Amino acid sequence: MTTVRDIYNFIDSVIPFSTQESWDNSGFLAGDPDMGVHRIITALDITNKVIDEAFYENAELIVSHHPIIFTPIKSVMANSPVGRMINAEISAICTHTPFDMSPLGMNKGLYELLSEPLGLSEDYAPLEETGEGLSVGRIYELKAPMSAEEAAKRAKSALGCSAVRFSDGGREISKIAVSSGSGGSFVVLAQKKGADALISGDFKHDAFIDSGNEGFTIIDCGHFHTERIFCGIMKKLLSEAFPEIQVTEAKSCTDPAKYIL
Repeated sequence: MTTVRDIYNFIDSVIPFSTQESWDNSGFLAGDPDMGVHRIITALDITNKVIDEAFYENAELIVSHHPIIFTPIKSVMANSPVGRMINAEISAICTHTPFDMSPLGMNKGLYELLSEPLGLSEDYAPLEETGEGLSVGRIYELKAPMSAEEAAKRAKSALGCSAVRFSDGGREISKIAVSSGSGGSFVVLAQKKGADALISGDFKHDAFIDSGNEGFTIIDCGHFHTERIFCGIMKKLLSEAFPEIQVTEAKSCTDPAKYIL
């Protein structure tokens, strides 16, 4: 029977956990490595709702993007997410920054969603190189220049965002950087590498001020909407490798933010 350990070893073989950033905590984070697996749920985050879903669906394993244990914890209560998973005999494998950098992961998924709507070239330059031929984010040429507003509208539609915030750099966009999650730290780097704009999420107020002053466009599509593709990509990888196991995307994996438009 396929075990949690087998699943971990497969993921490690195609998206190595050793490539994670020094501050990350990806890997096998909770549960029993020798537990047999009949069903897996993929999720962006391991929330209480996702744990409930896994329990009622009789899933032995949740494979998530964001780690269920990120900062060090000094205690585990029975009603905490980690405690609930252990009590329910559900394991957790989390692949965070390795998936962000992998050619099979977030970069590939975002390109597939944004390529046609934005007219992205097939060739790209790495946004931030991390070694071993990996990068966090990519920079693409546009086949035809467009305004900041038009790029924001197309990104919103392609990623299924409820709302998008953007700063208008005041010039047409010919080269655009794309990075999932929180991209505020990449604004200066994207500019230095010749991009006219950056699509990402979680930009702070000062990023909008600074980019506006410097004639650079930022398009904030949100952390959730730039990373929710994890669930489908990981489902496909696991389903192909383990056809005997039922792999489903968590229905309860939804945007934690609510919007009034």
